[in-house]
Amino acid sequence: MEESFVKSFLGDLNILSSIIDKLFQYKDKKDVRVNESITAISKAWNHTYNYLRNENGEVIPKTNLSDLWNEAASKTRLVDLSLARQLKDKSRFWIHPNLPRQNRILLLTEITDEIERLEKKLE
Repeated sequence: MEESFVKSFLGDLNILSSIIDKLFQYKDKKDVRVNESITAISKAWNHTYNYLRNENGEVIPKTNLSDLWNEAASKTRLVDLSLARQLKDKSRFWIHPNLPRQNRILLLTEITDEIERLEKKLE
């Protein structure tokens, strides 16, 4: 009786160990996605900030900025779908900045807040 209990207990420990291992793998993948999202958003933010600073805030179509915001949206999609949609809107803005918008475009200061929120997910 005691031997079967030990075998059953060891079997349960193996299952539990496997589950814990899968949870750690999931968390690692999530952390990688969050980090990639932060990196892409930061890159788009930096390029946009530098452009606006050097052009005295003049807003004209800039496909390179649109591409950067599109990449940030793509990398954010699996982390935060709502934020990814807002970043996609920012990408579209840089293609046609003077078109009327249904959705409000995030300001750079708001994006800084979103980056900080994402960074907290890594703590």
